[in-house]
Amino acid sequence: MQAVLKNIEVKGSTMGSRAEFRDMVNFLKRTKAKPAVSNIAHGLKLDAINGLFDEMNKGSQFGKLVVEISSGQSKL
Repeated sequence: MQAVLKNIEVKGSTMGSRAEFRDMVNFLKRTKAKPAVSNIAHGLKLDAINGLFDEMNKGSQFGKLVVEISSGQSKL
């Protein structure tokens, strides 16, 4: 309540519990479903990563914005 009285703005997101995450991973494995990916920044190139933030700020993406650190295959 103190934050409300001080007029502090807080933004956040809840991602669910560990059990819900486990269930989601099992669902993806079972169904072979793939998440929608809007754009991928390959490597740790700051310009590419900043481009993802620009897309997010504009709201122009449809799906996940991904930073791929290695070229290894995903296990999902």
